[in-house]
Amino acid sequence: MPDISSLRSKRLSGLRPDTGKQYVVFRLRLGWFILPIEAIYRVIPLEKHIPTVTFAGKPLPIVDLGKLLFGKNKTQLNQFPQLIINGALVASKPSLIIVRGQTDKLVGVLSNSQPALQRIAADQLVSLPPTYSQHWKVDFIDSMTLPSEQRISLFSIDRDRLIAKLLG
Repeated sequence: MPDISSLRSKRLSGLRPDTGKQYVVFRLRLGWFILPIEAIYRVIPLEKHIPTVTFAGKPLPIVDLGKLLFGKNKTQLNQFPQLIINGALVASKPSLIIVRGQTDKLVGVLSNSQPALQRIAADQLVSLPPTYSQHWKVDFIDSMTLPSEQRISLFSIDRDRLIAKLLG
């Protein structure tokens, strides 16, 4: 009996729609970015100052990725696109996102919003068009979601390339 039910579950699993992978969505100045949930080590809400974070007795490098991508231009509150996930507006409260690479190296990324969880199916991600490299330093951005009526474009960060670039 277990053999038949295992075959049946394999056959039925092919009929289920792809529910997607969970990502953490956050804003860096003008754009919205995603990292797989397993890449997130910790999230620290920021109040007035950026804390010193240590790991294994050493200070953790913290980077303003928005500044690295978009330069020194400051953005006004009304210049960036809003993001709504599950009917709720993602709050513009700064956070420090500790990103873990597959080799367990850590780096802190300053975010302009609270992180939010979003499921994204693999077929919703497309390769990043080459035109973006003319405006951004996109060494560590590998793909994006196409904009739709329900969602703006989200840019996927390759955590290992990000950490290699920042610590390299």
